[in-house]
Amino acid sequence: MASKSTIRSEHDPLPFGTNPLFLEHCFSPAITIAAGPVNKAYIKTFGCQMNEQDSAQMLSLLSQAGYEKTVDPFDAGLVLLNTCSIREKAVHKLYSDLGRLRPLKDEDPDLVIAVAGCVAEQEKAKLQQRFPYLDLVFGPDHIRHLPQMLSEVKEERRKGQEGEAKAKRVLRTGFEKRQDFEFVNVLPKEEETPAKAFVNIQKGCDNICSFCIVPFVRGREVSRPHQEIIDEINGLVERGVQEVMLLGQNVNSYGLKNTGDITFAELLQEVADKTKLKRLRFTTSHPKDVKDDLIDQFANNPILLPQFHLPFQSGSDRILKLMRRQYTREQYMHIVNELKRRVPDIRFSTDIIVGFPTETDDDFEQTLTLMKEVGFDSSFSFIYSPRPYTSAVKIEDDVPQKVKAKRLQVLQDLDREICFEKNKAEVGRVEDVLIEDIYEQSENTLKGRTPHNKIVHFDAPGRTIGQIVPVKITKANPYSLFGEFAA
Repeated sequence: MASKSTIRSEHDPLPFGTNPLFLEHCFSPAITIAAGPVNKAYIKTFGCQMNEQDSAQMLSLLSQAGYEKTVDPFDAGLVLLNTCSIREKAVHKLYSDLGRLRPLKDEDPDLVIAVAGCVAEQEKAKLQQRFPYLDLVFGPDHIRHLPQMLSEVKEERRKGQEGEAKAKRVLRTGFEKRQDFEFVNVLPKEEETPAKAFVNIQKGCDNICSFCIVPFVRGREVSRPHQEIIDEINGLVERGVQEVMLLGQNVNSYGLKNTGDITFAELLQEVADKTKLKRLRFTTSHPKDVKDDLIDQFANNPILLPQFHLPFQSGSDRILKLMRRQYTREQYMHIVNELKRRVPDIRFSTDIIVGFPTETDDDFEQTLTLMKEVGFDSSFSFIYSPRPYTSAVKIEDDVPQKVKAKRLQVLQDLDREICFEKNKAEVGRVEDVLIEDIYEQSENTLKGRTPHNKIVHFDAPGRTIGQIVPVKITKANPYSLFGEFAA
């Protein structure tokens, strides 16, 4: 492949980002794409854990189709951008990356450029109209067809080169029927020993919050049969996985729309009873679907870790109503207080939006007081971003940008203060830490997470990724901890 100009992401130390996930596909027979030497595929992932898992599925499918993963986009025959559209900024980043890919395509016409994920579903054919060199665009529902779509790209190119017809660019968007949708099961290769893994339990969302584009780019909610989930977790445990995070847009509504299947709380119990998994987490939850049976799981399930990501978005009931969140501040705090009563050591994280249309100083102050009342161990906060198709775009966005930015800074300063105080309280504790990474600079310097999902840096000679070890916390930063091996 010809030499290519440098592409850098401001967040990534390697060119164009790095996704370390490369998993073997265990879902369908291998499909070989007609090619000469083995192709190399590069994927850049934008967004959440769901997108990370989607990228793992695509890499897995590509492996079966004869591709090798590369962390260098300049060495790739396929560059795939897996996108997020939850905020407008993510869409702009995609456009910027696509613009920087144009010279690569000019230098190597055989390069395949693809866009997958939520922006692909949002923009559809508009992407290929704006970027004529874009070969393939497909939405989240079409991931399992990736090898076939790449074969179609190659066939269209052949037709164009041989003059049979004008080559068509490949577009696959829209949602499969509920009964036809299948989840891709991914397991690590036998020689790999990952510490933790994601497992999809559902896709889509039926809540239609006024600010959220997810239902329009991920489709309606579909839950995966629980036995498939149990089987996948058992396969992961056999390969050395210690911790699993169950993924869904609204995990605690799992099974509610599948007649005859089990509830989310029952699924958590099944994982504890029918697998040998050591640690279990899940994300993301909706407060309206948190019932007593889920609280019971936190209190009684031996592998469910005592950390709960529970978005509240706003502390103001007026704003919550405009957001169509279907709960009140009082109801949210009831859940938090009941969990604290039943599980005294539980910790909370959350999502918050500032500057939602019509948000007043008083509305924002109510958000700050809720943060103080709960005492979140971490939070993810964002300025409201109008998204297409959502009902909130019909509300006048009357909060000035400078006010939004100031509120976000105030909120994040408070978050840092609360997190630092919470972390300082950890000093002196001994925690069971799952080792997730070993630093290249020192084989004894490790990074892992406590049951409360706090990052810890420590030295433990002879220990390695995937082990759970006791660590005494010796120092705290606002967003991480330091410790020493407590053998």
